[in-house]
Amino acid sequence: MRTLAAIILLLAVGRAEGAAPDADIARFITAKSNQVYLASRDSDKPVPPEVWKMFAAASAADWMGTSNLFLGIATNYHSGPTRRLAPEVWGRVNDVGGFAILLSTNNLKFVRLFANEILNVIPPGSLYFGGTEAGRFAVTALSRSHEEGKPFFTLTQNQLADGDYLKYARSIYHESVKLPDDARVRQAFGDYAADAARRYQHDQQFPNEPKQIVPGEDIQNVNGRLQISGTTAIMAVNGLLVRDILNANPDRDFYIEESYALDWMYPYMEPAGPILKLRHAPMEMLFEETIRADREYWQRLTRRLTGAEVHDETTLAEVCASAQELGGRGRDSQGDDDFLRDPGARLAFAKLRSAISGLYIWRAAHAKSTSERRQMNREGELACKQAFLLGPRNTDAVWRYVTFLLNGRRFEEAQKLFAVAEKLNPGDPIIKQLAGYVEQWKRWLKDNPDWVRNNP
Repeated sequence: MRTLAAIILLLAVGRAEGAAPDADIARFITAKSNQVYLASRDSDKPVPPEVWKMFAAASAADWMGTSNLFLGIATNYHSGPTRRLAPEVWGRVNDVGGFAILLSTNNLKFVRLFANEILNVIPPGSLYFGGTEAGRFAVTALSRSHEEGKPFFTLTQNQLADGDYLKYARSIYHESVKLPDDARVRQAFGDYAADAARRYQHDQQFPNEPKQIVPGEDIQNVNGRLQISGTTAIMAVNGLLVRDILNANPDRDFYIEESYALDWMYPYMEPAGPILKLRHAPMEMLFEETIRADREYWQRLTRRLTGAEVHDETTLAEVCASAQELGGRGRDSQGDDDFLRDPGARLAFAKLRSAISGLYIWRAAHAKSTSERRQMNREGELACKQAFLLGPRNTDAVWRYVTFLLNGRRFEEAQKLFAVAEKLNPGDPIIKQLAGYVEQWKRWLKDNPDWVRNNP
């Protein structure tokens, strides 16, 4: 027996000239619309008609129309102070709207590939944190059932500090996943604020010591009270809540697709196909078989998508030349022509590989032996090369590779890489910021010869 929501959708799309999404996507849209109906039927907040129009557009595979309706709903019924949708309704509208935006701007072929590569490595019953828009919404939509946690439970670490998002997550997963309550969210904000205040006071009292407030933490003293804002601050609170969820669910495996790098996670993470596995206890070292599997996986995927192979012996000049050639090639490439002409897909896969390079680079900086440091640097550089080749316009990939070279005092190579990145990303503000960072590094090393001598 069809729900009222399903009947509304059928009537709305009856004149859609047979347009319809793929069967699994249609199943996802119907499930979300039915859940909106069930969540709203006893509420004193009626669902606005634009919501049903959005579901109807999605059921007709009109992704641009769905996106436009979704953005209007977000502005008029979610962002405003008086007309907010119930969290259980907004969460499902957001799932469909976010996926529609992906499909309106990206090739479904690579949205599927992205999601399937993740779906293939995560065991049933695990808990997965999606970080980017693709990592969250594509996996949500293309799972067998997001609402039932099949094959695994999907959350985003980016919104854990949002009480409405956690209420939505609790409403779909109930007791299957133990999630923080509102009191713990408030406590996490307090814990972060206390730590930020301590670090801020340090920087004020000891201006000549290394800064403890990190870029992205906007902390100001206004009439004797600290005001804290910025993406880094919110992600730090989200990170505290990820750790709570990890500790509260000891019997589940955890996986994460990185959004922002969070330092506390690095000792707990290891590569797992395109993403990272988050263990319940820190690891002294990465297993050799894990490192070997990571190499083999990304060699295959990089070759499949770009047609090029990258090895330890591949020079930076060769990587830069290939990146520039592939940017203008299509038909005569040995890779996937569609991929090479798809900026969104290239950005997405470069982000995945860059995140893994960050783990290796962190491991190198904290290695307990020269041999481990050498191995982690080797793996980190290989991952940086592959990330840059996959998506040289991905500023995360550029930033990590340039800083890796700078930290190794390889200034000429860093400048060459930066020059190519600037050529491929004209006018990009992050690339301009990176240029300033390179100059700061050079000036600081020139002004601190003692540090240079003691840190060869």
